Order: sequence, then structure tokens, then C-alpha cells
Amino acid sequence: MSKRAFQILDEMNQYDTENGTQLVSISPHFVSGVKTKQGAHITMGTEESALHDIMNDKCMAVLVLIDKEEYQKREKL
Repeated sequence: MSKRAFQILDEMNQYDTENGTQLVSISPHFVSGVKTKQGAHITMGTEESALHDIMNDKCMAVLVLIDKEEYQKREKL
């Protein structure tokens, strides 16, 4: 049985917390969005080292869209 994507991310995030690593990083910096025939192109900002890691196949970028109101509500619990 395979693990769910968010289960894996949670495990990696917990490992980061316990070991001072950075297996998972979050960048909430929206730069721009453009509608296209196929859907949209979204540009996000992050530190320059992330670009090098992506280009060297050391890490991968994943866009996760979340309900902002619900996130903020649960963040306060």
C-alpha cells in the first residue's frame, strides 16, 4: 500500500523539525498569474538556491492550493 502525498510531506516536515534539515520548504510568495488556453501559468518566488536545486534535479517544485480562510481558521486551533 502506497503512502499519500501529504503523509510523506508530513513525515519529511517532522524530520526537518527534529533534525534541523530542510527536506521541505514553503514559499507563499505569489509573483504573477496569467491565463492561457491550457489553463494558467503561475509564477512563485523563492530563494535562488531553490532554482539551482530544481535545475540539478535535487528537488522538485509542487504547487499546492489551499483554502486560505480554512487554513487560517485551523492555524488558530
